Amino acid sequence: MAAPFLVLTDFTAAADHALRYAAVLATAAQAALVVLHIRRETLLDPDAFTGTIRHMSEGEIAAALQERVQPLGVPHTVESAVDGVEGAVADAVRRHAPSLVILGKPDTETTPDELVSSTSLKLLRATRTPLLVVPEGSDAPVPPQCVTIAADNQPIDLKEQSANVQELLQALQPRLTVTHVAEPENSDTCAPALTAITNSGIIGSTTHRIHAHGVRHRRIPEGILQAAAETKADLLVLIARRRSFLGQLFNRSVTSQVILHGKLPMLLLPALD
Repeated sequence: MAAPFLVLTDFTAAADHALRYAAVLATAAQAALVVLHIRRETLLDPDAFTGTIRHMSEGEIAAALQERVQPLGVPHTVESAVDGVEGAVADAVRRHAPSLVILGKPDTETTPDELVSSTSLKLLRATRTPLLVVPEGSDAPVPPQCVTIAADNQPIDLKEQSANVQELLQALQPRLTVTHVAEPENSDTCAPALTAITNSGIIGSTTHRIHAHGVRHRRIPEGILQAAAETKADLLVLIARRRSFLGQLFNRSVTSQVILHGKLPMLLLPALD
């Protein structure tokens, strides 16, 4: 069986949606789920700032977990963390070696960017494991049939934890598109980006044709989302370069801006550089 998916839940609507998405994806990939309950006050939650979160007893937490995993129809393990999100997820990653960490994203259009990006920043720092962000309300089909990979023209050296993503893509066999965003006055050829993705090993030895789709746009994050729409992507793959998720300006990085405003599932692959 493939490495499990680690799914975070705090019993919010966004987390419930991500859990259902993860269950269908796990079935297609023949993977199990590890469902980790995280206290709501440790995740991005508007109620954390108003004091209206209802604190649950251990019995209530166990009942809520059972209610959610029982109808999933996929092998699963449930756990509840008492630590903060960063420490709890890092500990679970060490013990279970998941191929993905899966997180639901609430509607954040009215939330300050810094608060939204902080959760992804913490998880990438803590685990260096591919992170799948599933926006609340996303109606993208699962398993994904069209996957778009955004890349710059630089070589990509991925963490070894990303090797499982290659296996996942080979199991799903989606239509693959590599996209690159160029300045309006520059060429939008995707040849260097396609070479970088091929050499990185992300897509493995697929026999399917890999499509290319160039976009010209002044703002790279908006150009990536435009490319995802134009290629009818069900899943958007982003390369999270080390300088982005370890730097102090993460909320200004291309990856973070796409996560902030993206409406479809987004898979972040941590790179070494």
